[in-house]
Amino acid sequence: MAFEVRGAVALGVSLWCLAASAAVEGPGKEQFLRAARAQGRVDVDGRLDEADWARAPVFDAFVERFPTAGKTPSEKTELRILYDEDMLYVGVVARDSEPARIDRRLGRRDSAPFSDTLHVLVDSTHGHRTAYQFSITAGGVQSDGLYYDDRYYTEDWSGIWAGAAGSVEDGWVAEFAIPLSLLRFPDTSMQTWGFSVRRDIARKNEELESVDNPRNHNANVSRLGHLTGMEDLRPRKRLELMPYLAARGLARPQFSDASRPTPRLFSPSMDVGLDVRAALTSELSLAATFNPDFGEVEADELLLNLSTFEAYFPERRPFFTQGMELFQPVGMDTGDSPLALFYSRRIGLTTPLLGAVKVTGSVGDVQVGVLDAFVTGPWQHQDEATPDHDLRLDWRRPMHVGPGLELPDRPSPTLHFLAAVARGRVGEGSVVGGAVTLANPLSGPCTVEDAGLEEDLRPAACRARGGYAGSLDFDLKTQDGQWGVFGMMVASRVDGGLPSRTLEDGTRLHDGDSGAGGYLRAGRFGGEGLRPEVGVDVASPTLSLSAAGFQRAQNEVTPRAVLRYSKPNGMGPFREFYAHAMAISRWTADARREHVVTLLNVNAEATLPSFDLLGFETGTNLNSFDVRELTRTGVPFERNDRAFVSMYVESNPKRLVAVDATLSVGHRFKGGPSASAWGWYAGASVSVRPHPSLETELSVSNDLTDHGPRYVETRSTGDFLLGELESQYLSLTLRQQWVLTPRLTLQGYAQLFTAHGTYGPFFTATSDERRTRIRLDSLVPVEHADDSSFYDTALNVNVVARWEYQLGSTFFVVYSRTQQGLPTAERERPHATLRPRRLAAGPATDALMLKWSYYWDA
Repeated sequence: MAFEVRGAVALGVSLWCLAASAAVEGPGKEQFLRAARAQGRVDVDGRLDEADWARAPVFDAFVERFPTAGKTPSEKTELRILYDEDMLYVGVVARDSEPARIDRRLGRRDSAPFSDTLHVLVDSTHGHRTAYQFSITAGGVQSDGLYYDDRYYTEDWSGIWAGAAGSVEDGWVAEFAIPLSLLRFPDTSMQTWGFSVRRDIARKNEELESVDNPRNHNANVSRLGHLTGMEDLRPRKRLELMPYLAARGLARPQFSDASRPTPRLFSPSMDVGLDVRAALTSELSLAATFNPDFGEVEADELLLNLSTFEAYFPERRPFFTQGMELFQPVGMDTGDSPLALFYSRRIGLTTPLLGAVKVTGSVGDVQVGVLDAFVTGPWQHQDEATPDHDLRLDWRRPMHVGPGLELPDRPSPTLHFLAAVARGRVGEGSVVGGAVTLANPLSGPCTVEDAGLEEDLRPAACRARGGYAGSLDFDLKTQDGQWGVFGMMVASRVDGGLPSRTLEDGTRLHDGDSGAGGYLRAGRFGGEGLRPEVGVDVASPTLSLSAAGFQRAQNEVTPRAVLRYSKPNGMGPFREFYAHAMAISRWTADARREHVVTLLNVNAEATLPSFDLLGFETGTNLNSFDVRELTRTGVPFERNDRAFVSMYVESNPKRLVAVDATLSVGHRFKGGPSASAWGWYAGASVSVRPHPSLETELSVSNDLTDHGPRYVETRSTGDFLLGELESQYLSLTLRQQWVLTPRLTLQGYAQLFTAHGTYGPFFTATSDERRTRIRLDSLVPVEHADDSSFYDTALNVNVVARWEYQLGSTFFVVYSRTQQGLPTAERERPHATLRPRRLAAGPATDALMLKWSYYWDA
């Protein structure tokens, strides 16, 4: 039975819930859904034909969330909820006036296509900050994720639960069985959880929800409805074990010299490992991994990075994606934040990960997370002319067997990583907290004498990059979530590695140096209409988070002002409309206060009545002086002013053929002897679904950039040699997916990448001991033989067959190939073409892996 509480009924229910020691708070407090206890067995088959489902109360007062918030839905949805001592069962009948048009396309687990879908959101701790999401499509594809910080969503969280989709004459059915041991909830006699169900109707682009929860609020979890009626549930300690066995065969060139692609060597190897999950308390969970293997994870995208900044790559390894939302910088994701204390890709990519453990959850009203990891590995001197084929088992990597020829030729640092974070709730929807991270080298000190050796001869201690960092952060919002302020204050200390090193901007960083920084954002982040926002980013010259975290740059102060205009519920003919204007300036944070750049940007995008999206953006860089270009000197070098205009389109994803495309045109203005020039970026992605079980996606991107004068070298006379650089790249990426069943899939991925860059004409420039600015009009043309141009081409291929032969247990067959073109021969000018020249003749590595895992729980 569906009901709404009003007047005395509302008061009565509220008093009853308070008596049960379960606080009822938040904007969704007027809605209570009641779960019924299941008396018999519930089979998860998508049919809802057990007698318990017939006795369960029915709720059907769904409201439209998009495109028109609060509107009565065009289709009826019926919700029933059951529970027993082990499971929460959710059954939904999605009625449809045109059942033949229900989108039942297929996909693999955790990679659901855009189709008719039902989502269950559960805030089992009733903390109004975090909610699990469980999803089933009409085709039976399961996926899950997590809402965190009230308004952000990540697909990285994953759990083991059962679900099924079925059909009825006038619609389809989704049935969920969610283990209570998967959820964290308090030990009370009566449970009250945050709860809602969302429904996506693909062909109409409609989103419905069981509670009125509009998109225009800067909140999500705190606006859920409530689920009650669950009595005498006790949190269960759960133990999950997932051992794996992986066997590989690797064929690679014998010699590291890329100009010698043959002969090739074959080397077999084998790994065993174990993943563990356990519930420590009703609100704390543990996850551990020993000798993890991530061979089924897609390789990083090939790209051309000619900047002086580190490229950011997203994390794809399951252990480091699941349950890591608490480790994100407050208010934003790691890749978007100027400063991030923890960047998991620092762990285990260069030195093997022996093991890691993390504990996440809450203690009272405080969310906590701790991650501890240890990386180490064997090495031996290699003689490529006489490779060591003997299989080896080493105590530093005791769960791996492989030939000696695969070991590194020089020692890798042994490092201990630790990240810990705690955030407590303040008022309604606000949090304050802090975090600490460390990367602790365990290879001993690197002496000045060790640092003076050639790089290949330095001991492991000199290859380490250690350090400590700590932060205080806050995310404060008004009760309606529209206005807020969030930010982070951070301090760091360098520990271990080289006694000193020079950073790109000329800052000398010594072992033991400390630094400080942070970011702040304040403004209106929700609601309709204008949303003003101001902020500032600060990083002192010696702030260093790179041991365990990520930072775009140090020695910067960056104030910003943004004015946004948001119409998430539509404006005029548009389903959605967003626009913003932004102004950013950047100075160095040292005593010189050098102006670096002023950035202006305007953007607007609208969703059309057809649910296609159109966007426009333009911007300019003015008065730029780069303190990182003249490598490790800190001399400010003037850069040409620039402007660009960009247009992009994203077609409705429900279409048989979906297209996303972007075209940008940029202009570099004349400066001194550096002439003006044009460039562009063009990218398009076409996705085709000729059959519900097949999807093909082809992505193409091409970039031509005229960089202006770039640093080449410092000449013996002390002046700088610079050359005009024009670079271009072409990337072709093909993804193919074939879904035999949601648990048996075949995926293919291939990227062909080609890039070239040409230097010239050349100039010289000079500065002085005071590091006086170098302006473009002071450059002096000079004759120079071009020996800096480059050409590269590469191919990455990855094919993965995945079979989930029983719930949580998988078998993988993975084939991968990486190939590079033959390098440019000595005295030969690099190719200035986008064709993959001499790719087939270049060095290639082929790998075949069989991986079996088994899921066991108790």
